[in-house]
Amino acid sequence: MPGVIMDEPNVGGHPKGPSVPDSSRNGIPPLSGSDGAHGVSSAHNDGANHLNGSAKGIDGYKHNADSSTAKFDFVGLRQPPELPHITQGFFPFSKLVNRSVQQCWNELSELITELAEVQVPPQDSGPLPGAPNGKPLGNQSEQNLQKKLRLLDFAHSKRAEFIKLLVLSQWSRQAADVSRLIDIQNFIRIRHQAYAGALQCIGDMKRDLVQAQVGNPDLKTALEVLAKGKVVSMPTLGYKPPRPLTAKGALKRLQKINRLISARLVLSDIVPTPFQTYRVHDGRVTFIVPDEFELDLSIGAEDETSQFYFVDIRFLFTPSSPIPKGRIFNELDMRINDTLRTKGLAGCFDLLHGLVLTTKVNALFKQAAELTRGLWSDILRVELLHRTLVLQYWTLRPGPKSWLEIGIKSGRRSSENSTNGLPSIGLRWIRDGQEVDSRDIEFDSKNLSMESILRSVIALHTSHILSSAFEKLSKHSLFSTGALSLRGRLSRTEPGACQLDVQLTRSRHLRVSVEPMSGTSILSTTPSTLERSDVDRNTDKPFADEIVSRVARLRCISAIEEVESNAKLLGFQVVNPRSLKLDFRRHFPANILRFSFFWHRSWERNWVLAATSSMDGDSWWVVQLQPAVPSESALPFDANSGISAPRSAQIVCNTFFPAPQHNMQSPFADMGHSLYGILTMQANARYLADLQSISFHPPLPQLVITASLQVPDILIHYQASKLPRAFQVAMPAELARRSFIKDTIRLAFSGVDPHEKAAVLVAYGELLSPPNDVGALVSKQDRSLVLQHGGSKFAIRLLTAAGRSAMCELLESLQRLECALSILETLRRKKMQPQSLSLSRVGFLYGPRAELSANIDINLTTSSTHTTIDPLHLVAQEKPLFQLRLGIAFDYPNPHRRMQGSFTSLLNNAGTTSSLGTVTGLLSVTLPLMQSLDGLMANPSHKDPLRVQVIARNAKTFQIHYPMQKVRFQLLITQRPNSLVWVLREAGGLQGRSSEDQLKSRLKERLYHSKGDGWQGLENGVVATIDKVGNLLTELDKCFSGLDDIPILNQSPLETKPIPSKPTMGNTEPAASGNTVQNARLENKNPQKAAATHGNADVITID
Repeated sequence: MPGVIMDEPNVGGHPKGPSVPDSSRNGIPPLSGSDGAHGVSSAHNDGANHLNGSAKGIDGYKHNADSSTAKFDFVGLRQPPELPHITQGFFPFSKLVNRSVQQCWNELSELITELAEVQVPPQDSGPLPGAPNGKPLGNQSEQNLQKKLRLLDFAHSKRAEFIKLLVLSQWSRQAADVSRLIDIQNFIRIRHQAYAGALQCIGDMKRDLVQAQVGNPDLKTALEVLAKGKVVSMPTLGYKPPRPLTAKGALKRLQKINRLISARLVLSDIVPTPFQTYRVHDGRVTFIVPDEFELDLSIGAEDETSQFYFVDIRFLFTPSSPIPKGRIFNELDMRINDTLRTKGLAGCFDLLHGLVLTTKVNALFKQAAELTRGLWSDILRVELLHRTLVLQYWTLRPGPKSWLEIGIKSGRRSSENSTNGLPSIGLRWIRDGQEVDSRDIEFDSKNLSMESILRSVIALHTSHILSSAFEKLSKHSLFSTGALSLRGRLSRTEPGACQLDVQLTRSRHLRVSVEPMSGTSILSTTPSTLERSDVDRNTDKPFADEIVSRVARLRCISAIEEVESNAKLLGFQVVNPRSLKLDFRRHFPANILRFSFFWHRSWERNWVLAATSSMDGDSWWVVQLQPAVPSESALPFDANSGISAPRSAQIVCNTFFPAPQHNMQSPFADMGHSLYGILTMQANARYLADLQSISFHPPLPQLVITASLQVPDILIHYQASKLPRAFQVAMPAELARRSFIKDTIRLAFSGVDPHEKAAVLVAYGELLSPPNDVGALVSKQDRSLVLQHGGSKFAIRLLTAAGRSAMCELLESLQRLECALSILETLRRKKMQPQSLSLSRVGFLYGPRAELSANIDINLTTSSTHTTIDPLHLVAQEKPLFQLRLGIAFDYPNPHRRMQGSFTSLLNNAGTTSSLGTVTGLLSVTLPLMQSLDGLMANPSHKDPLRVQVIARNAKTFQIHYPMQKVRFQLLITQRPNSLVWVLREAGGLQGRSSEDQLKSRLKERLYHSKGDGWQGLENGVVATIDKVGNLLTELDKCFSGLDDIPILNQSPLETKPIPSKPTMGNTEPAASGNTVQNARLENKNPQKAAATHGNADVITID
């Protein structure tokens, strides 16, 4: 829409009031052709673009102007100046319309949004009364009517605005004429202002010319002076010059003045208290006010009522300067003399005292301003308010502000600094938003130093902060008990001397100070090994509390870092707490600020050490985790390691580093050794606590490292019969008759095995009735068992990984020891000589001259997973973990070595006749037989063919086989009424051999129908005594001598079938395993191996 709109009435941009016109134009508009004319023309052309409607009128006007200009040029006259076109404050009408439309749309949107939020109650479903015209009225609720009313008001208001726009649109069609009228009005206003300015200039010139007037010259007097050299008309005053004053006269006058002044001060004048110090000299009196000024006064008359007169004043404080001679001194002289005349000496003192106080405050203000422009810039804030200097320091520090006010106290209140009600310089200290006592601030009224005052205030503030921090830190047990040192150094004048020395650890120290200018706390450690920056600051806390929290945080960080560095030297690995899934606040106290977890490769994965640090102390904890799932990861704790949440946490030591002692080379190495031990003991104690069936002492909370780094022992109540079924060893009835060990076992940590990388535990106990000289039976090379010589005490050595319970091994070893002692007792009862004793073997000697040795092995087989089973499940388990199996072993050349399997089966058989006593009896019974068989086996050359085989069916039954002749004999023990005898019977005859008749005849002639030394034939067999059975075997072997050359036709490979032995008297022993004979080779190519062979105990071959 075409048209222009004016922004303000003053379209020309000039003020309405009169103003001085431009001197270059003298109020005359610029001519055409000048710069101003060009500017006006340009403005006119620019403004023409905004005129309403067609530009025809304007163009016509310009055409007429050009025509008239041409006429004037033609006649030789100068053309009139062009009026300047005013465009300032104009803007297009279209912009106004667009703005109005946009505003209407925005307000309508807001109105619709607001009306949508108004909740309108639903209309009743009943019949509604109709309107007069028959139409329904609709919802007539108050909310609905209010919405309609607001919408109607909005429409009315916007309709009025758009009507105004319509009026403006119609008026803008005549905007070109109005614009020309504005230009004319502006031209007239400029002319009027030029006229007013000319009148003002003429008036000012007339006023200034008054001062330039000069009086008319006195020509008559000048002529008289030039002619006569004097003026007769001038009168004479008649003054006589005084006589010259000599030095003696001056001295007399000064002395007289001194006497007058002294007399007046003593007798008549009232001298105020501050003027009590004075001296009279040189015709004047000098009043001395300390730290303020010296005032010289004198008198002008001898009258006692005459006033004193001011002579001079000197300030007695620095910095100060003498009052310069001139107007200031004269003003001061007049003011002091007036005060002396009206108020006397007291009023003079009040005047000068106030002047000095004000001067001091101003001097301090100037010094403070100089500080703000120097090193203290952007740190101080200085303001002078009616003789009160306000100095705010530490402006950049957050929190409550601190400032110092230096002003003049009225002296109405009695205080130490203002006596007798006199005004004085006073200090008011606001520290952290609260007013505090300012008497400790160092303020020298003689030597004024704003920097000294400021440093004293800051030093006192710093001392207060460090004192508060000292008091709060000293309440913590680390410092109250003297475990760590805490020392503070304070000053009233120097803030840099205020320090707080804190011992973080035994080797690290911290110095706390406050930076004087900025007020920030500075914490420096010695040695400076803290790599992380201390940026965690809480601005909401008081400054002292912030320092305490930062000191506590740095102390705990230093302690943990020192522990980690020392622990890594010992092979400990730092464990990430995230991998443990640990809720730290659930298992540890809330006052702990820093913690770290450690693990060692030789430990179990379900045990870690925790080092916690707080201001109340540093502690070591033993943390038991839930059983871990086996992982193939190389890292001990990672996301796939299977470690779950901690199961328990127990404090074991209240210090990271032990107290240094003279015999301690490496304190932390000893601490690491003790931590290794306490972890092992805690694992065993926790295992016993989970079992709930074996009592022990001390309880878990008391199982801690002592002050001397000693690992406490565990006392265990041991009774084999009362152990859980899973831990009991089922012993033979003969060995389980009674207990050999007292019921108290002391389990102690004895170090770390460097080769096995395992903890060494020693179980100490005492025997109930120790056998004689049992200690000598234990070998010195046996490190698992030690028995006291001549005493009843014993010790069992165990190896276990730290964190793994050794209770199963301990209970197994104790029951092994009882089994070994029971075997030892049985051997001695059987008149056998014990030779050695250990937890796994009992060695003894037997035979007529105790020349043969044997070992009874004690083997306990355990489940490989018993260490991973929950102890609670083990208590409820009926199946025992340990399976006992006894064994017997014979060394070469013991003849019984070939019967080792039979004796082992006999020891472990559950029959009534199977026992250790039976085995020891059989050793004596079968010894002659086995010795005789060894004699028959003597074959030094080891090249003769195989002649005989002996098969031990069991310990009481043997089969003798001659494979060349295919003849078998059975040799067994038979019980007779008074003794045991060996009975030899034929188990198989010859079949189709040429030597059959000859062999039978030999057997009948030499054995069955014969009698020898210790043996006798029975027609179908032979009986021999126990000790003479060797003669029988020798005679039997002779029967087959000379028959080896007889050829055996159709000889097939040797095959022997086991012949079941006939049961003898009370023989319920099963046959030994492996009692079949394999094919025997006719030639032994390894004589040494054949001679040393003793592994097959059931087969005896005689070459």
